[in-house]
Amino acid sequence: MLIRPKDYIVIDDQYFFAVVSEYQEDERALTWLRYVKNERGMKKLATEEAGNLVQEVFPELIFHSQYADIELHGIPYSLKHVALRPEDTVTNLLQNNSPDNIQQDAIHFIKLLNNAGIDNKCLGITGSLMLNTHNETSDIDMVIYGRDNFYNVRAIIKSSIKNGKLQSLDDAYWQDAYQRRDCSISFEEYQWHESRKFNKCISGITKVDISMIPTAEERANESGPFKKCGHEKLETHVLDDTYSYDFPARYIIEHEQISEIVSYTATYTGQAEKGETIEAAGYVEQGSDGTKRLLVGSSREADGEYIKVIN
Repeated sequence: MLIRPKDYIVIDDQYFFAVVSEYQEDERALTWLRYVKNERGMKKLATEEAGNLVQEVFPELIFHSQYADIELHGIPYSLKHVALRPEDTVTNLLQNNSPDNIQQDAIHFIKLLNNAGIDNKCLGITGSLMLNTHNETSDIDMVIYGRDNFYNVRAIIKSSIKNGKLQSLDDAYWQDAYQRRDCSISFEEYQWHESRKFNKCISGITKVDISMIPTAEERANESGPFKKCGHEKLETHVLDDTYSYDFPARYIIEHEQISEIVSYTATYTGQAEKGETIEAAGYVEQGSDGTKRLLVGSSREADGEYIKVIN
């Protein structure tokens, strides 16, 4: 079954689960409930709220992932569902004869990438635009499939900001992004790290946020399943940042016991580069082969967990 991060699985046309891992266990897709549809429309759920609702309505979906050693919402392949795919959102947008303002800004960004040589088969849009729950304050959540394609899009964003075809975020946008993330670093630290990534920009009047899904061949080799064995804060050097924009983001580090840092939290994607000194806090996990890693982002909010450059 083709299931990738950023896809959504819909049950009863009411419960919208975001796929959170490319790995699948016990013939289940690993997900987390993000939206629920009620008489007032679509409601986005906080992590705890979503967990409580699934426990009440679909207790059979509560699934402890042996691979990640975390509770997720595991949707069996046999359960009747609909899969929503980000690339279909791109196709539908380009066929839309009466797009609203947000959709127009998304189309502008897609066509800018097309004109720079990026094929639509490498592109997807997830989040509120996919689910048609967007409003005038929504972002464009763009997915780029393939590492080379993603780095090319980052370069296009950088050059397009320079030539005025796109805009960089102003202070109000940065503050808004920071408040939404509710992360465990200061605003000044957040803005410094984010402003050098070129994975955010303004298309028209709408913020674009790009993320990367590697191809199957590009994925890093894992040593899971993992077991958590305590909280740790460490200072270290980054030896390899090849997988820093993957899902999860991954940093190979110089440390006697811990070989790498991984993060499923978007804030810490692309956070550090090879050769930099970082401070990180999270949960130590041990793989089946005995290797240890530091997980930053054991929940969506990742309270008390972070990665930041300190040199």
